[in-house]
Amino acid sequence: MGTFVAFISILLLILFPAFALSDIIVYDSVVPVGKETVFTAEVRGKLFSKGGEIVEFFVNGKSIGKSLSGGDGLAFKQFVPHVTGLYELKATSDKDEGKGILLSLKKGSAIVFIDVEGSLIEKFSNDPKQGSQKVIKDIHKKFPVVFLHTTGFLNIKSIKEWLKKKEFPELPVLPWRQGLLFNDLHDEGFQIRAIIGSPDVIYSAKEYKPLAFTFEETEDAVEVKDWEEIGKKVK
Repeated sequence: MGTFVAFISILLLILFPAFALSDIIVYDSVVPVGKETVFTAEVRGKLFSKGGEIVEFFVNGKSIGKSLSGGDGLAFKQFVPHVTGLYELKATSDKDEGKGILLSLKKGSAIVFIDVEGSLIEKFSNDPKQGSQKVIKDIHKKFPVVFLHTTGFLNIKSIKEWLKKKEFPELPVLPWRQGLLFNDLHDEGFQIRAIIGSPDVIYSAKEYKPLAFTFEETEDAVEVKDWEEIGKKVK
C-alpha cells in the first residue's frame, strides 16, 4: 500500500507539479474601490485540500488577521481596498505560503482581457508570441489588464508561473468560467473594453460589444497576424 501511495505521489509530481506539492493557493480578484471583498486562500496537501489549518492573511506586507480553513481547504478574510490599484496578497500556514493580486478599480473602468492559452502561448511551443510582452505593457499603461485562464490544460498557478518566467507584467489571472466572469464584472459596474483570445472566449462576451481580436478565423472578432497589430488597435 505504501509503495502504491508513493507511486501516485511521484506521478502527480510529474503530471501536475503545481498541485502535487503542499501549498497555498491565493485567488486573484478585481473589485470596486471601497467595496468589501473576500480574500480567499486554499490550503492544499500533497494530494488533498487541508481543513482545520490556521491561515494568516497579508495585504501589501501587512497582516490583516487569521482564519481557519474549512473542510474544503478554503479560508476567508474580509478586506476593503480604499484606493485604486494593485494590491499584493499573501497567505501563510505553517511553512507554506501563497501569493496573489487584487486589482481595485473605480466603477465604469474599462478592462482589457487577455486569454493566455488562446493568444499568448505559441502552438506546439512553450514560448510567448513574439512582441506580446511589450505590447501588453503598453496597453497596461492605458487600461487595466486582466489575464484569463480558459482551459483545463493548465491550472492558474502554472499560468502565473509561466507569465512570470516569460517576463509579462504581474497582473490578475482570473478563471473565464465560460463567460460568467464577464457577467460578474459587468454587474460590478466595469466595462469590457477589449478581449484578445480564442473565438469561444470572444463570443461569450459578445453582448457587451468589446473590441475583439483573435489569431483564429471567426466572424466575431478582427483576425490579426501579430501582437504589434493589436497594439495599434487597442486605444
